[in-house]
Amino acid sequence: MRWTWSRVAAVVLAVGVVSGSSGCAEGVAVMFSEKDAAGMTRGEVSRLSMEEQFDLLGERYARAQELMTAAQLQVSDGVWKWYTAGLGTLSGPVGWDPLPGVTLENAYYLDMGRYFSPPGAVGAREDAEPMYAYFASQGWEAELREVPDSRGQDSVRFQVNAFTEDRFFLTYELYPDGHYNLLVRSSMYWTAGDQSDLDAEVMYRIPEGGVFPPGDESVPGVYTPFPKWSDPKVWSPRGAGE
Repeated sequence: MRWTWSRVAAVVLAVGVVSGSSGCAEGVAVMFSEKDAAGMTRGEVSRLSMEEQFDLLGERYARAQELMTAAQLQVSDGVWKWYTAGLGTLSGPVGWDPLPGVTLENAYYLDMGRYFSPPGAVGAREDAEPMYAYFASQGWEAELREVPDSRGQDSVRFQVNAFTEDRFFLTYELYPDGHYNLLVRSSMYWTAGDQSDLDAEVMYRIPEGGVFPPGDESVPGVYTPFPKWSDPKVWSPRGAGE
């Protein structure tokens, strides 16, 4: 299925209607038959063990990092600052690809962000074009658009968006002050139990201070390793969403 921008708008409007009925039998039926970004229903996911869900999350995290690295290298192989590590899961419906029946507990998505400021950059359209060309070359649904910049009525920023074939959403934002952001977000995945329990299985296995690199920055391709199920649980005071 190709994720056109008109489809995104339509499904965002529809999700509120479906989610509102999640407390009744009809809503439960929808929840257990609706397929997530991996093509799995909640009924199928409910039969997975926590270890199996953990391993699936690791695969999805690796895919997100692959997308991030490849996109970064289209514009700079230098140092990027980190917004979010992307290691922990986030809950709640996502606007770019809603999943009917989602609550704050029964599903998750991944989100990671990097940014850099090229010398002399002013957020010019031509700086956005290489990323748009890359997205389009992958066969992804892509767009390059102007967006009014809230920091000034007469200024705009350029934004390049794309959906991958496996329903990841990439956004490259160029601000007039030369601040360039790259975000990679997954669509929704069902969980067998509470999303926070799965998140804890990951985060408690990360050594203290091990989520972000020194200085909260790195070159493309450097990211926090996903733990193994066999790793001991330790407390990590710094979450991936910080």
